[in-house]
Amino acid sequence: MKLVVTSVRIDRDTDVAHTRRTARVAAKASGCNVRDQIRFATAVSEIARNALQYAGGGIAEFSFERRGKRTQLIAKISDGGSGIPSSVNVAGGYNTPHAGGGLGLGLSGSRKLVDEFELESGSGGTVATLRLNLEGDLDPATLSHATADAMVGAAKSNPLDELAEQNRALRDSLAQQEFLLRELHHRTKNNLAVIQSLAVMQGRQMQSVEAREAFETLTSRIRAFANAHNFLHRADDVTRIDLMLHIEELANQLSEAFGSSGVKIDCELESVTVPFDMATEIGLIVNELVTNAAKHAFKGRHDAGRILIEIYLREPGFVLRVSDDGPGLIDAEAVLRDSRSLGWRIVQGSARKLNADIEVDGHDGLSITLLVPNG
Repeated sequence: MKLVVTSVRIDRDTDVAHTRRTARVAAKASGCNVRDQIRFATAVSEIARNALQYAGGGIAEFSFERRGKRTQLIAKISDGGSGIPSSVNVAGGYNTPHAGGGLGLGLSGSRKLVDEFELESGSGGTVATLRLNLEGDLDPATLSHATADAMVGAAKSNPLDELAEQNRALRDSLAQQEFLLRELHHRTKNNLAVIQSLAVMQGRQMQSVEAREAFETLTSRIRAFANAHNFLHRADDVTRIDLMLHIEELANQLSEAFGSSGVKIDCELESVTVPFDMATEIGLIVNELVTNAAKHAFKGRHDAGRILIEIYLREPGFVLRVSDDGPGLIDAEAVLRDSRSLGWRIVQGSARKLNADIEVDGHDGLSITLLVPNG
């Protein structure tokens, strides 16, 4: 059974805002939490804006429908335009000369925000149907009456009060997501710490020196990942990390690990803020390069070896360099290219993920430089 609650004519920008408010009010009256209210209203407003911008306007119809044991809130937005160009990839391709990318982005983004998304398009126009699953055994008739009453109340309210309420709802939703992300990073850090401790204990029981060294290398790689999660758990922004702080902490941990061998690790770092995924790759690269230098660059030396980690800005990204004052490496680029070392393969794999170029210099010590685009 399907019951239509209301429809909104979309002829101007203010109608798009009205459509968004109607979607949010309907979701709220249906008992949806703040997050679901926002995602449904955002998806509906994106499609409404597309209808206005690319088809000259349209109509948004809101209804409830019982499908099996589930009730859904539905927004159907139709327009009388010429249809969606075939060059627009609704599944996620945004490059289209007809719409400058905006049409495809709006469709794909809205598809991700709702539980079901249906699209019909032809020369006579486009119809987009967005469905939100509702919790509980809800009756469409009851929901329709509750939503109609809520819309009457919303129509009487001050538009500024409505805007303030939407802003509060958005802030509450963002705060909730931030809390969940912090908790996720905190638990991941703790889980990695447990794994690291188990690996350390297992390594101590190994009789083979080679096996013990392998476990030590494994624990250092785990530590590089855990360090990034630890920073995000404590940071103001739970999505980005300052590499200066991240690498300084990692360098301190590596200094403790190699302190008995007389290796000194110095840092010359500028503040560069990057997304979490990029920070984990950078941390892994630094861990591998420093570990390799500490183990191999200073064999036979009686004085302390020095490893330098540098990060500095260079448009359109930044430079990461790890160098040592060891004897260097003749034809270093060819030697590393042919190397079967797991550590070097990890460095190359991480560099590919970062779209970074690698430069190798084996004169006056070994220096590995990565030119990383910061996107």
